[in-house]
Order: sequence, then C-alpha cells, then structure tokens
Amino acid sequence: MRNSKAADRSQWWSQRVAAEGSTASEGIRRQLGKPKLDPLTVLIREAAQNSCDAALPGQDVDFNVQIRQLTGNRLERWREFLLPGPVGASLGLAEALDRQPTILTISDRGTTGLGGPLRADEPPREGERADFVKFIRNVGERKGVDLGGGSYGFGKGILYNVSRCHVIVADSRCIFRGRPQRRLIGAAMGDGFQDKGVRYTGRHWLGVLEGEIAQALVDGDAEEMATALGLPRFTEGQTGTTVAIIDVDLGAVRNGDVEQERTPESAAEFIASTMLWNLWPKMIDGVENRLRCSVKFEGFTVPIPNPAETIELKPFVDAYRKLSLDGEYDVPARRTKPQEIGRFAKVESMAPIKQNYLLSLAAPFSGAAHHCARMRQADLVVNYVSGDPHPDEAIQYGAVFKAGIDADQYFSDAEPPTHDDWVTSGLHGTALGVVRLGTTFVKSSLKPSVRDVDADLHHEAALAPLAGRLSGLVSGASGDGAGQLERRAHKSGKSGGRSALKPKIVEGPQLTVLGDEALVVATVELPAWPTTKSVVAEPIVVIDGGIESRGHLEQPVIVGWDCPETGENRVGSQISVARADPRKWIVSMRPPRDAVVRLTFVVEDVI
Repeated sequence: MRNSKAADRSQWWSQRVAAEGSTASEGIRRQLGKPKLDPLTVLIREAAQNSCDAALPGQDVDFNVQIRQLTGNRLERWREFLLPGPVGASLGLAEALDRQPTILTISDRGTTGLGGPLRADEPPREGERADFVKFIRNVGERKGVDLGGGSYGFGKGILYNVSRCHVIVADSRCIFRGRPQRRLIGAAMGDGFQDKGVRYTGRHWLGVLEGEIAQALVDGDAEEMATALGLPRFTEGQTGTTVAIIDVDLGAVRNGDVEQERTPESAAEFIASTMLWNLWPKMIDGVENRLRCSVKFEGFTVPIPNPAETIELKPFVDAYRKLSLDGEYDVPARRTKPQEIGRFAKVESMAPIKQNYLLSLAAPFSGAAHHCARMRQADLVVNYVSGDPHPDEAIQYGAVFKAGIDADQYFSDAEPPTHDDWVTSGLHGTALGVVRLGTTFVKSSLKPSVRDVDADLHHEAALAPLAGRLSGLVSGASGDGAGQLERRAHKSGKSGGRSALKPKIVEGPQLTVLGDEALVVATVELPAWPTTKSVVAEPIVVIDGGIESRGHLEQPVIVGWDCPETGENRVGSQISVARADPRKWIVSMRPPRDAVVRLTFVVEDVI
C-alpha cells in the first residue's frame, strides 16, 4: 500500500500516435546524433543553458548537481511513485529500481521555474513564458529567449539519454498568474510500441489523469511528493527547477586498454571539471546572473576553484575581461550589417607544468593552451579552437571570441543541437558570410606573440618553470597558487669594457624549498675572464606580448649566489668574480606571483 496520497493519485499516461502523425520518442532522443563530447558534458551544458535562459533579472543562479544511490526508505518512496510503469512499454523501470539505482539531480535556484500553462494546447497569455510546456511537452519550439543559449529544445533529449530507463522527474516552483505554484511531473522517452492494436509514440508522463493527459501534481501534492522523494528544497519565496534522472548512466573512463565505469565520486569530479571548462564565463566575479556551481556525491562536496585563479583557465578569463575594455580587443568587421560580428582578445601567460587533476578530467585539449574559447552572447563556451602553439613550451595563450549582439542569431543558426560548434554547411547569404568570417578571423589570429630577440643579448635557452607553478606539487612550498616562468638570458655590460664571453645556465632552473618558502635555483657557469668582472643577476618581469616591465608590477628578488665547490655564499644580486674564482655558482631567486620572468646577467669590468 502506498504511504503518500500524492503517489496514490499519480499514474502513467502514454501518448498515442495521432492519425495525422506524431513525433517518435526515439527521434527526439537521437536528435543529438553522436556528439564528440562526453554525455555528462552534454548534459551539464544543456542544463546550464536552460538555467541561464531562465535566470531572474539581476540575480545570481545557484546551479547544483547531486549524485546518490537510492536505498532504504528513500528507494521505497521512489518505487511507490514510479511503479507500476507504463502499461505495454519496455522502459525497464522496475528492473532499475530493483538494483538500487543511482539518481542524478540537477537543480537551479534564482530562476523563473517552469511557469506558464500546464497544457500544450492552452496558449500563454500576453507576456507569459510557456516554459513548462516547452520543457515537458513540446519539442522543436523556439525558446523565445533573446540572446539565449538554447534554440529549439532538442538538447533536452540528453536528460533521457543518460537515464538507462529514459525516465526523469521534474520538480519546479514558479510564479503562475500572480501566485507561487509548485509543480511536479514524471516523464519518459522510451521506444515506440503497440498494445492491444494501438500504436504509441514511446512518450509517457506520470501525474494526475485529467481528461486525455496526465497532468502535473501541483501545490500541496507536489510538495508532499518532492519531500517524500528527497528532492532539494525551496526556501521561502524561492523559485527554480530540479530535474532528477533515474538510474543514471555515469559513463566510463579508459584506463589503458580497460574501460572502467565511473563511480559517483569520479563522475562528480568529472562534472565539476566540465563546469569549469564550459561554464567559466558565467562563474567569474562581476558577470550578470553569475552561476554559483556546486557538485556533491553521496553528500560529499567536490571543491570547485575560481576559474580566474587557475593557471589553465586564467588566460581565457583575462581575455574575456578585455572584451569590455575599449581598445583591448579586435573586431572582424563587415562593410554591411551586421558590421561588428564579434570581439576577439588574446592573453599570454605561464603554462602549467602539470595540469590540475580536476581540470584535466574534462579538458578539451592537452598541454599548454593555444586556443580560443568561442561563445555567443549567452556567455557559455561553444568550443575551443586550436591555433599555433607558442614556440616556448612554458608559455601558453588563451583567446576569446564572443559573437556580437546583432550577429548572435546567425551563430546560433550554425550550431548543432549540442551547441558545441559553428557549422557553415546549410547556411546561406548573410548567415554564411558572418559565420565564415568569424571562423577565419579566429584561426588567423591564433598565433603567439613572439618578440625578436637580440642574439648578442640573450642566451638561447628556452623558458623553464618557476616556483609558483610547482609550489602546489612540493611539500612545504608556499600555497598561494602563484605561477611563474623564467627565461634564461644574458646581457653584456652596461658600461666599461664588454666581454664576448657570457655566463651560461647549465642546470635548472628548478624548485627548491627552504623552510616554507619556494625558491627557483639555477646553476650558472662563468667564463674564465682575463680580468675581474662584476656579474649582476637581473630578473625582469615580462607582461603580455613579451613587453618587459621593471616598475609597476611585483618584482622578483635575487636572494643570493652559492658556490657548490667551496660552500661560499654571497647575498644579493651581484658578485665580483676574479680570474681564479670558481666557475660555477647557484643563483637563487624569489619569484613574483603570476608572472613571466626573464633572467638576464649583466657583466661589467671592475675598475
């Protein structure tokens, strides 16, 4: 016997094939094709787009994902609500609930919720959004959200695809015609079937029978059912939506030649990584309707860092911020409307020595960034386009191209249902010209900024890692997450006699830890000069584009010189080297945070 009156009132209703024809459930599920992206990535991207499109003006959006296994009393409540399944259908719902399935819930708060009419045949009133009908009932209807991320709603098929039984439950709180309303309904997209000589589309809804359809549970019934199922709560006056995916397929990861199913923990970490790579423009400080993302598995939280504070994403974040600064971005302009099809900016920074574990899980590329994050006005990443890598492996660059307001619809028309590319096939006229120009402009602009270097002034060695990039990998290193690079270079004397013989870095640079401080050390071999020389180690901070800066940024500090042969230590950046002095010295430097450093040596005669 059922313990819930709401569960007792609810039952499945299956959609018949209409005489004039109907959309088959399998067709909706397969609209996504076979995307290159991981299904969990497609899921998070689609759900986040829906949440962003429904964001309330001036409010941040809480976007939360939870993964848990159904057991005990909670499993029994789900069985009471979902069973018996649709008559004649082969969803496998009973079998799924028998194996204590895992459910994945995606919830947003600070959004409008699924408002508007509950029936698809009821037209919305003037100024009313038919979000419930578009999400639950219809497929292929334009969302009607200006500059929104989604288009015709085909992407929601992923919600059903990642469920092994193709079943979801939607719980929403909205403002409907002047008052708050709670709504809860189940939905399924199985395979088409026949029962007693009647054809069915494979689409099913779970709710209260009302005429020819199953209607959503509302208000007290919906709240009672949501509480029994353990769905995320709403605070007083809060609106939003929760979607629970039943018997979720978390996917698998390949370990060598073996594929291993993801655990709830590894799936949660992958989802957090996906959020960072795909949603970061909406996760950073200062953006409108910021996404506050969280991920939990079995009650445990996966920490999600600020994208602006990660080495991997920082160049993209910095490039994105440039788009709002006059003179800091480039525009691929057209002579005819729309003239400004988008804005492009690029930033160089240090490359990670070892990619952060969490970020590596869903990374769209490996190694140092030499990519452009493309996006529309919705500020969600469409994809990453690769360019020419920097000739120095220790420098990366990230770029952003954002479609212009007047051109946004053309780029939207170029997107497949998964919104992960801009495809020109099938486009014509202005749309083809706009998208093609944007694509070629980005590809031609993805080149590193490489300065010409005077061979007489700079050592030929490449950039090498500094302390900040390694500090998180070394026990006892300072934990501020700073990241630096070093160029090994040389300069002849500023005044007095010049020498063609140059100091040479023969080992390192490498990280060493003294106490709780991370220092960068390099072994320098000095030439056998015929006279006494003064050698000054001179570090210079390098900012975007290879420009040297000696004043307005935090400066590196030379701690001293140590002789491995004699044990002698000399404090400061300068040493005096006689003809008979040791030839090898170890230079120690305290690097600045988040900068690229060029290390030079100034050699002068001692008079």
